[in-house]
Amino acid sequence: MKFAGKTETGLRKQNEDNFMLLHTDTLDAVAVSDGMGGHQAGEIASQLAVETLEKRLLLNSSDPEATLSGAFVEANAAVHDLASENDDMYGMGCTLVAAILEPDRFVAANVGDSRLYHFDGKALRQVTHDHSFVAELVRRGAITPEEAKTHPRRNLITRAIGTELRVVADVFCCEWKQNDMLLLCSDRLCGVLDDAEMAAYLRNCTDLDATCTALIQRALTAGSRDNITVVLAENDGGEA
Repeated sequence: MKFAGKTETGLRKQNEDNFMLLHTDTLDAVAVSDGMGGHQAGEIASQLAVETLEKRLLLNSSDPEATLSGAFVEANAAVHDLASENDDMYGMGCTLVAAILEPDRFVAANVGDSRLYHFDGKALRQVTHDHSFVAELVRRGAITPEEAKTHPRRNLITRAIGTELRVVADVFCCEWKQNDMLLLCSDRLCGVLDDAEMAAYLRNCTDLDATCTALIQRALTAGSRDNITVVLAENDGGEA
């Protein structure tokens, strides 16, 4: 597998995003976490979530679905416990999206509104489902996806890592083939760029690192003011 990741502070004073690119002899995995805006210590929450996820994945990956689901439970507990023990971190939380990669399939999970997309060389498909107020409105048909981008409550998350004692991640098991790509990102990429534009960058990709940078720069040009994180993974047909 091939990986690349980039994170950009944007116009914020600090970057509350974190990402993971994990490669061992037996495991390939990627993740993105976005510290909850408006909450204290969001950067600590996202860092702790990613670190806990990585440690759990390294312990056991024989059952990817169970391993990933369990890793999210442990990440949630780690962030929630730290927030409960420190008054200055009370209420902190983060989103988390991750995937374990195999030659013929990937297993993905998410909590919050950071997303994972699958690109098959032609079309870009959102795999994960946002846990947000506006996403629920879109699912109900109350607003359109375009209206969601400017909705005054678009930043309201309905499920997050660390803000509750327990959390359940959505888990997805999907097939992919050689040369397919995955795009993981925080909401300030997909919140300003539509699927067609992101797909165009992936379709023309010759270097993962450069494409991550180009996507971030395009989002900044399009008006994104927040932290932006992009991770790309390409199925090169090899074993982990």
